[in-house]
Amino acid sequence: MYKEKVLITSVDVDSNLELRLSNLFKFLQVIGSNHVATLKASHADLMKHNLLWVVIRFEVQIYRTPKLDEEILVTTHPGEQKSFIFPRYYEIYDKHKNLIISASSMWALIDKDTRRVSVKPPHFPAIKAESIKEDIPLPLKVASNASTLVEKRKVNYTDIDLNGHLNNTSYIEYILNLHDNDFLKDKRIKRITINYDKEIKPTDIVELYKDGDNPECIKGVVDGSLHFIAELEFEKR
Repeated sequence: MYKEKVLITSVDVDSNLELRLSNLFKFLQVIGSNHVATLKASHADLMKHNLLWVVIRFEVQIYRTPKLDEEILVTTHPGEQKSFIFPRYYEIYDKHKNLIISASSMWALIDKDTRRVSVKPPHFPAIKAESIKEDIPLPLKVASNASTLVEKRKVNYTDIDLNGHLNNTSYIEYILNLHDNDFLKDKRIKRITINYDKEIKPTDIVELYKDGDNPECIKGVVDGSLHFIAELEFEKR
């Protein structure tokens, strides 16, 4: 298991002085990247073989949201590889060793040029699977008939990551910005599941839809094709 301590600073929180969800995803992304670097599977290592890491699904369950100036312990470990899927789990603890956040995710390798999924190549390092009792199940497929168009977003320069596509944390910002400040002042996020079905690329126009029966189910469509879908659960503050 790989661990890092993180201090929640003023740039990480919202107006409620609680960790912003997009920054939580950034913490998870960074610690995952730092861990695979120790396993010789970093972005630089993969680029030698024309490969990239991409996330397919993510689920985060929040039992308590960290606050400004709080120090947390972020941990991560890989699960058992299944076909071309590389599971990864995360747990976050407070200074009293209480579990406050759990997450699970599914990753894959793609070819940098063709953008097609690659099976594990022979030169890829062995990654030993781990499991602990705090692990939550891997994310399920989210289904929705979301059909009410609520916003269109053009993908901009600051949305793009080192892989040349919409960063997984930018999806979270797109989703949360569909809610106004009053709503988020009154409610906090308890759970989010997101399926990243297709890459979203620079200059794409993303149409964001809500489900009339389940308004906390959001899907993103580009040129008539589903690119991501997310389901959120909120609780009253």
